[in-house]
Amino acid sequence: MISFTEYSKIANNYCICYFGISDEYLLQLKNLKPILEREFPDLVIYIGCKDDKIEFLKECNHVLKISELKIRKNDFAHISELRCNGSTHPIEDFIISAGLTNFGLQPETPEKTTKCVIITKGSHPTKPLEKDKIEKLKRIATSKGMYCECDTDVNNSGLVMGVESVGLWQAASAGVETHLIPTGAGTRLYKLMLPKINILHI
Repeated sequence: MISFTEYSKIANNYCICYFGISDEYLLQLKNLKPILEREFPDLVIYIGCKDDKIEFLKECNHVLKISELKIRKNDFAHISELRCNGSTHPIEDFIISAGLTNFGLQPETPEKTTKCVIITKGSHPTKPLEKDKIEKLKRIATSKGMYCECDTDVNNSGLVMGVESVGLWQAASAGVETHLIPTGAGTRLYKLMLPKINILHI
C-alpha cells in the first residue's frame, strides 16, 4: 500500500490514454487538454499514446509514450484508458464522465483555396464511402469551382468532405470549411466540439 506521503505527491497527476487505431482521437484529446486544464486547474493532465503515435501530440505538453508510461505508472493517482466499444465514441464518453459542458472549438477561418479533399475512409467503426457517394461529393465540389483530390493531405484545402478521420479533424479544427458524412460513432462529438462543421447526409 502506498503511504499517504507518497500519495500526496501524485494525487493531482491524471493520465488519459488512448492506444487504439483511430488516430484522430489523439487530436481530439489534444484539443480537449487545455479545456480540461481550465476546468480542473489543480490537476496535472497527461496524455498517453503508442510510441509511434507521438507525432499526433506534438506541441502538447505532458505527453507520455506507452513505453514511458509503463515505467512511470506509479507516478499517477489515476490512469484512464479510453477504448472503442464499437457503438459510442470514447472521447464523447469521457467528456460526459468529466462533466464538461463548454468545449466547442472556435478556430479562425483561413484564406479560401480551390482545393477540395474528399476523405473516403477512416478507422473502425467508421464505414468507408461508397463509390456513388464519392461521385456526389465530387459534383458538389466542382459546382463550387473547386478541383478534387481523394485521400490526400488536407493542407491548403478550401473544402474537406468525408468521413471521420485524421484529415477531416485537422481541417475542421483549423477552421477550413468541412462537411462530415456520418458513417461512424462520432457525429454528435464532431458537432459539439466543432460547431461550424456541416453534417452532410447524401
